[in-house]
Amino acid sequence: MVGGSHMGAPLRIAMYFDALTIAAVADELRETILGGRIQRVLQTGPLSIGLEIYNHGQRHQLLASAHPQLARVHLVRARLTRGIEQDTPMLLLMRKYLLGGRVVAIEQPTLERILLLSIAKRAETRNNAGDQGSGIRSQGPDEEGDREIAEYDDIDADLADPRLLTPDPRLLNTDLIIEPMDRRSNIILVDDNNLVLESVKRVTPRMSHRVIMPRQVYELPPAQEKRDPTQATGEGLASMAELFAGDMGKAVVSSYRGVSPQVAREAIFRALGEPKARLDAALPWYSLAARLRELFSAPWQPCLAVGPDGPTAYAPYLLGHLPGVSPQESISAALEAFYAAREELTGHTQRRDALAQQLGAARERLARQRDQIGGELRKAGELEALRWEGEMIFAFMHELRPGQAELTVEGRSIALDPRRSPVEQAQERFKAYDKAKSALAGLPERMAAVEARIAGVEELAALLLLSDEFDQIEQIAMEAEDLGYLREHPDPATAKRRRKASKARPIQLVSSDGFGIAVGRSARQNEEVTFRIGRPDDIWLHARNIHGAHVIVRSGGREVPEQTMAEAAGLAAHFSQARGEAAVEIDICRRALVRKVVGGPPGLVTYRAERTLRAAPRQPW
Repeated sequence: MVGGSHMGAPLRIAMYFDALTIAAVADELRETILGGRIQRVLQTGPLSIGLEIYNHGQRHQLLASAHPQLARVHLVRARLTRGIEQDTPMLLLMRKYLLGGRVVAIEQPTLERILLLSIAKRAETRNNAGDQGSGIRSQGPDEEGDREIAEYDDIDADLADPRLLTPDPRLLNTDLIIEPMDRRSNIILVDDNNLVLESVKRVTPRMSHRVIMPRQVYELPPAQEKRDPTQATGEGLASMAELFAGDMGKAVVSSYRGVSPQVAREAIFRALGEPKARLDAALPWYSLAARLRELFSAPWQPCLAVGPDGPTAYAPYLLGHLPGVSPQESISAALEAFYAAREELTGHTQRRDALAQQLGAARERLARQRDQIGGELRKAGELEALRWEGEMIFAFMHELRPGQAELTVEGRSIALDPRRSPVEQAQERFKAYDKAKSALAGLPERMAAVEARIAGVEELAALLLLSDEFDQIEQIAMEAEDLGYLREHPDPATAKRRRKASKARPIQLVSSDGFGIAVGRSARQNEEVTFRIGRPDDIWLHARNIHGAHVIVRSGGREVPEQTMAEAAGLAAHFSQARGEAAVEIDICRRALVRKVVGGPPGLVTYRAERTLRAAPRQPW
């Protein structure tokens, strides 16, 4: 018996990295990094970059991502770390054109989801951040393999250098353009001639009319033919009723530039006291227009909305139509908190999916081995025919005539060679039988071992789908490597995760009647629960005929109340492949009646004298 099922419900969140959010980020960056010097560049992932910018005696960490679901740009508190092994063309060019440069301008095209950082860098430091006369001390790659350089010795004097703010042929001028536009998100490096140097996503002519490729002219996305929300009027809003039908929020989004669904709902809520309205209703158009203009002109009030499962929304204005809203010290603080929760969930999902594919591939390899051994075992039946034919030739040798080509015994025909003696033919069959039998020796044991390994990898795969915490996922990955299902990855980052995962222990709970309950969530934890935590007189529970957790009720020989039994059975149902069912059959027996499968992987057991209880899945309390 082993374990597994689907993961818990994902975090439900709404992501609106809209034009208003970018405007708030741009204002924050002008206050923090404008005029600052880029002293470190790196790629934090395949679609994200990081810059460390020194300004006014402080280091600021700027993160930009072109992820199709997590695209954004904002400051983060922790020092950014490298997330890719190989240097990409984008990273090499950022080092060349950005490292050591100054952020001389931060712009947002009006009501667009685009942020432009203009960087100026002395031409003499183009290839060497440590050129004489630059005042820069050069350092090699840091501990993560990313280039960084020390602060200027004369940092304050250099900030006032007018050459960085006026055209100068001795300066390299570059724009880093961040376009957080969902699936079309990109990060693009553009030179002073408005030619694309490189981007984290290359867009070919076959992919889009707006080509983003090296040496191509950079063009802004086509402007939307919509109204300006900062000039919204009651008459303009009222006219939408003639063009649209149904939901007013959708009509506002379709009619006004830079208005996301969240902005529309907030404007409607501020005017009507509820976030939705129909266009066919009697509406205070002038109040709606005033609230819409207000959102685009009022001082920033960053906030974060948090629900039971984590952050649900953010905004650079105070959200009134959502519960659980708290003010934040900056828009970057709100964005960092929101996306940290989302990236953790996304990282878990990606890690789980990748590990599930690896375990699936391991099972396929084992299945091929099983099929190969099965084919060899089928040959054993043919060997018995060789032995039988040899015995029959000897048994009926006195009846064989010289030159006879066939012997029939019990309706079965044995082919004979008329040119050879019966003794030679019988001995030939015995020799072939003995030789093949030696080659097939141990096949049943090999088949049993492979089938046990298949059961083991299926157990891990099933338990993996139940894992909704990163430590659990890494625990299963570690066990899969230890058991030889996966290739080991001895790099430092993986080793660190494995050390953390190795500390994961079974769930320990107390029932409503005061009985201890232990629940395993990996193969080794199942073994620990059953044979180390459990005692012979304790009660053992497991979902019937499907993969799942081992559950122990620490009874100490006492009679277990039905309430405690129901609670433990609910846990066994929850941590099983049948988690989504209304009720699951749970086998229950004394732990003394549970036995390890000899030679089997951890967590694989047999048991007897069980009774079965139907229980609804129940989450840990």
